[in-house]
Amino acid sequence: MGQAVRIAAVFGSIGVTMLATPATAQSVEQFYAGRQVSIVVGFNPGGAYDPYARTVARHLPKHLPGAPNIVIKNMQGAGSVIAANHLYNVASRDGSELGVIAGGAALEPLYGKKNAQFDGRHFTWLGSANEEIAGCLAWHSAPFKTMADLFAQEMITGASGASNLEFPTAMNMVLGTRMKLVRGYRGPVDILLALERGEVQGMCGMVNTIVGAQRPDWLRDQKVRILVQIGLERTARMGERPFVMDFAKTDDDKRVLRMIFGWTIMGRPFLAPPGIPEDRKAALVKAFDATMRDPAFLEDAARQRLEIAPIDGAQIDRFLAEVYAMPKPLIERAAKILAQGQ
Repeated sequence: MGQAVRIAAVFGSIGVTMLATPATAQSVEQFYAGRQVSIVVGFNPGGAYDPYARTVARHLPKHLPGAPNIVIKNMQGAGSVIAANHLYNVASRDGSELGVIAGGAALEPLYGKKNAQFDGRHFTWLGSANEEIAGCLAWHSAPFKTMADLFAQEMITGASGASNLEFPTAMNMVLGTRMKLVRGYRGPVDILLALERGEVQGMCGMVNTIVGAQRPDWLRDQKVRILVQIGLERTARMGERPFVMDFAKTDDDKRVLRMIFGWTIMGRPFLAPPGIPEDRKAALVKAFDATMRDPAFLEDAARQRLEIAPIDGAQIDRFLAEVYAMPKPLIERAAKILAQGQ
């Protein structure tokens, strides 16, 4: 009789377990089938980030199990920090909300920006549609032919904000270059016009995204000279041009510049909130990678003159882990430089 009671107890516990567990676990395909997924874009419609999001939205579904419908939601403000806050603190953590923010926004909490209510390391990074090609360039008639000239004489440099203000400021303060920043331009396109008119002699910033997209003939016809390449690592896409880190005098100088310039590896980063289910995270990462190689996507992007030079989410994770672990004095030094460039 005791054995019968024990057997009944065993089967009873199995029954309780079965009741507590869904009859069938929901697969990734079942979750996404017929679902609407949103991509939250931290900028205005039609800006530099919005076309990337809309192009990915057209092609990602065919690579994601369940082929959900993807819609764009623009949530501009504070250089995409508002969108980042939403994704981190408000958005559903089930894989139904994705986002696109500025690469540099992921570092805002590091510099003590109180409006940035997130930790950049904890997002689910899918990857970036491009790694920015950054550098400093001079107009062909200006007396600047090499990086050495930026140390020897003052170059009048156009600045409107973001990289074309922060990058030359960092080079002046860390390396000792002599760029005189002329502020007040409304945007990079206005700086390009100022170069043509002879108002300024050069600019720093996103060479491919700004010049390559707006004035592709400038690089082809050597109307401008690229004096130095800027970024986290040297890239073969910039040829033999000197690399900014080679001019750093100390390891600490180099580490500070890596904080300031390094986000260029994540020029158009796609992300999801922290803590989404692992199987959906894996599916999203795989689908993003496949989209970046999809000939139809690449053709669509080329028609819009969108630069596609993807990196994977693991590279973003490694970069953010490195910079968030920097010693506090170096972080404070970088923050001070960036404050000067705003």
